[in-house]
Amino acid sequence: MPYKSHVAPVSWMSAEQAAAWHAVVAASIGHDLPGESAPTPEQVHARLTTAAPDGRRLFWLAAEDDGAVVGVAGLRLFTEQGRDHLAELELHVHPDRRRRGVGSHLLTTAIFAVQVERRRGLLTSAVADGPGDAFCAARGFLRHLTLSHVLLDLAGADDSAADASHPGYERIAEIESVNAEDDARVLAVNRRLGFLPYRRTHEYRLDVTP
Repeated sequence: MPYKSHVAPVSWMSAEQAAAWHAVVAASIGHDLPGESAPTPEQVHARLTTAAPDGRRLFWLAAEDDGAVVGVAGLRLFTEQGRDHLAELELHVHPDRRRRGVGSHLLTTAIFAVQVERRRGLLTSAVADGPGDAFCAARGFLRHLTLSHVLLDLAGADDSAADASHPGYERIAEIESVNAEDDARVLAVNRRLGFLPYRRTHEYRLDVTP
């Protein structure tokens, strides 16, 4: 028998729906990023029910006939000037229900909504070499940026220099590089400082102009 799931919009996120959303996200992260902590139910509920400062949000749930939620998708429609032609997608499918068309159904629904909202580009991200990476590449998304994430073991770190005053310098939390040479340089500096690379994320864009 062919597998069936139904995608429905969420106009008001109930506590039960937020819990189902969290269950799918936690299962997805646990499968794709073993050892990485998933957001807590409280964090997910707050994110789903709090208005975004820089855009509007749309949500969908994919469920089986018995009501079990097997996939989720969320759109952020940017409203700030210069980005109001873009939307950003978050999409998760429970690992036990992948390769059955759930993700494709959610994506098609989201793309239609983006077009109705007269947006030209859809942004998303995926862990490099993971299932989401292959999903994006197979559906026409174009990679435009790779982010290299690093971690520092604070238990053994010497943070005395961070507390000292350094005239003429500003403390920052994130460094962006735009090419492979710069990226290699930044990673080399990070290694000398004790930071260790732990994953890469690909940023994607899809042209959704009708």
